[in-house]
Amino acid sequence: MSDRPTNRRDFLSGRSAARAIGDAINSLSATEPPTNAAAGSLQRQSAYLEEYSKPAMACQFQLLLNMHQYPQSGSATGEAFELIDALEDQMTVYRDHSEISQLNRTAFHQPVKVERRLFELLQTAERVHQETGGAFDITAGQLSKLWGFEQRSAQIPDTQALQAALQTVGMQHITLDEDANTVSFAIDGIKINLGGIGKGYAIDRTSSLLRMEGISDFAIHGGQSSVLCAGDNVTLDDNSSSNTQSGWPIGLSHPVLPEIRLATFHLKDQALGTSGSGRQGFFHQGKRYGHIIDPRTGWPADNFLSTTVISPSAALSDALATAFFVMTLEEIEAYCRKHTDVATVITIGDPAAGRGDVELVWFNLGDDDWQRA
Repeated sequence: MSDRPTNRRDFLSGRSAARAIGDAINSLSATEPPTNAAAGSLQRQSAYLEEYSKPAMACQFQLLLNMHQYPQSGSATGEAFELIDALEDQMTVYRDHSEISQLNRTAFHQPVKVERRLFELLQTAERVHQETGGAFDITAGQLSKLWGFEQRSAQIPDTQALQAALQTVGMQHITLDEDANTVSFAIDGIKINLGGIGKGYAIDRTSSLLRMEGISDFAIHGGQSSVLCAGDNVTLDDNSSSNTQSGWPIGLSHPVLPEIRLATFHLKDQALGTSGSGRQGFFHQGKRYGHIIDPRTGWPADNFLSTTVISPSAALSDALATAFFVMTLEEIEAYCRKHTDVATVITIGDPAAGRGDVELVWFNLGDDDWQRA
């Protein structure tokens, strides 16, 4: 993506003409980087929506609002998408001038002061790392690169190279000084990559901006794995009279066969994130290796087909969906017992099998929270 500053006419694609909603909006499947996760789909109801979209962070961001509800929707969306551009420029590891790239080059040699909200995001990553026993780790990007998933040329790495890479992985090697807003690395070679949490963070920040602009009913999703829904979706009945349903309908798709819907949630002031490797991986000597790597072992995880998390924050949902994918069911259940505001659905099965072999396991979801297909 170009580093050139972009004006609103360049990137804002909005459709404000009335349009009937059909079966689904952009099924959140497993085909788009960086997460390649099979997720839900924002289900189209018999409603009229304004839809704005923008490419960023190697995916497509989309904002949906109830038709004609907010006169300021166009200008507010322009500001929101400008914010997403700024956040990408701050967090990406693919631009040498980004704050994260500069941090990675310098923090072993001396403490580096970072912008306050970015520092708070690093604190969130550290907290999730600790609470999941290291299953979520923003320093694990080098493992994905070693396995070749980043370059789309996956192969089993050399044992010595893998052990060497593991020596430079671990948030326990990072010191966050809250008083000084500084970050320092205890070992040389460690690198931060926010790919597992940055998109959700951008969605959270966008949500906050929209609320500040007086917009309280909307849904925003990034790529194929992250969505945040605020307020309510206005629907139309058969007589075309408007009514309001609680929340926004989000469908959970089969992680391998996205045309199959497994369940539907109604999210209101909640975010959903999904991780999965059912459709990205490679075979070696008859065994399949998916692209999501356990940072504690350096090897791809294969416990589940997908993990979906619902929480109050898109950043938290994204991070936990990644962590849960490499954890055991017992570890996930223990986490959810301690954090009752976090719900999850785990999809278990053989990626080569059909729908009949898929099993759903869930925690902190009651019968009224979702409908299974």
